[in-house]
Amino acid sequence: MKSSRLPIRYRAISMELAAYLDEHCVEMHILTDDGQTISVACPTDSIFAVLRHIKRLGIDCPEIATWGTTGSTRSGRA
Repeated sequence: MKSSRLPIRYRAISMELAAYLDEHCVEMHILTDDGQTISVACPTDSIFAVLRHIKRLGIDCPEIATWGTTGSTRSGRA
């Protein structure tokens, strides 16, 4: 995933993947710490790509499972 611009950074407090079978689409719904709700439309097969990435991340970096929800983030916000 590459972009020439810096990404907009949000602090998510809740995320879910939603599949709409009638429309054949998948969305990621994100609730931010400041109360915004963001929906990201995704390619239909992305739900399986996300699963593969999560599994790979768990194998490559298992210590992530022990991280808590407090502390600093890359953006410097707690």
